[in-house]
Amino acid sequence: MKKIAKILTAVAAVCLIAAVGFIGDTNLRIAHIEVASPQSEDTGRFIEVAGQRLYVSTMGSAATDPTGAPLLLVHGFIPAGHLAWLPWAGSLAVQRSLILPDLLGFGYSARAIGPPEAFSLKARAASLASILDTLGVPQVDVVGASYGGAVAAQFALDYPARVRRLVFMDAAIFPQNNSLALMSLPLGIGRALTWHTVGGGPYGYIARNCPSKPADCVWLRATRVSGTTDALQAMLAARSKATDESALPSEIGQITAKSLVIWGGEDALVPVGDGDRLARALKSNIAIISGAGHLPYLQQPDRVAARILDFMQSR
Repeated sequence: MKKIAKILTAVAAVCLIAAVGFIGDTNLRIAHIEVASPQSEDTGRFIEVAGQRLYVSTMGSAATDPTGAPLLLVHGFIPAGHLAWLPWAGSLAVQRSLILPDLLGFGYSARAIGPPEAFSLKARAASLASILDTLGVPQVDVVGASYGGAVAAQFALDYPARVRRLVFMDAAIFPQNNSLALMSLPLGIGRALTWHTVGGGPYGYIARNCPSKPADCVWLRATRVSGTTDALQAMLAARSKATDESALPSEIGQITAKSLVIWGGEDALVPVGDGDRLARALKSNIAIISGAGHLPYLQQPDRVAARILDFMQSR
């Protein structure tokens, strides 16, 4: 028994040393990589909203869209922000003017770590309204993907006159079983896990889903902005306590804008059943994109673009 106890103690010690090394190495890498300034990106525009600088990129003229309202694309919970729509957004820009904002904490927008209320759905919806005010755009058609679908829903609820049509793409409307507790662990543990899962880690979500090789991945640019991992942790913590997100499922049926639900048939993050539930609540059609996962606009870009443009043009 003593021999077994010694072996177990030795294994535990090795595991502890490995864990400490992993955490220390990751946090050193974060400090080395996250040094960029958002101001280095000058292709778009910075707009101050509630004391924070938010970045917005446009394609075409937002004030002169041929349909009378530009298309607003709201990205998901991904540090790449609006870059996550590229290069697919070009398929829509052939026919429509586009507005691609970076929500607070994402893309090239400010890396705030609080207060938690700044990351609420209502605050994010209000920031979209402020961006449109600055751009001089009274009304938009909206596409919201994943977490951006929840933001888009809140925007449609709070500013119904500003939303003409609405597309939900694999939208995170209903509660998920994904635990956020691990991302908040102390001693640098949560920080390391955040970087390796939703941040700029070499095996994280961005690296695994980027449409190009990691060395050329435009999505990774935004993960190098100073403070990215800390902002992600703050936003994840705020989401775990958010009350407006828990209220959204019961309010979703109050949306008045004509809506379409698009879902990847093999979505492993947000199940197709949620898409069916959302379509029923909205009394809308649902388009299941076979051969696509959580990001159907990447796996089936032409099909998704055509479906959206047809919906926006239909009577």
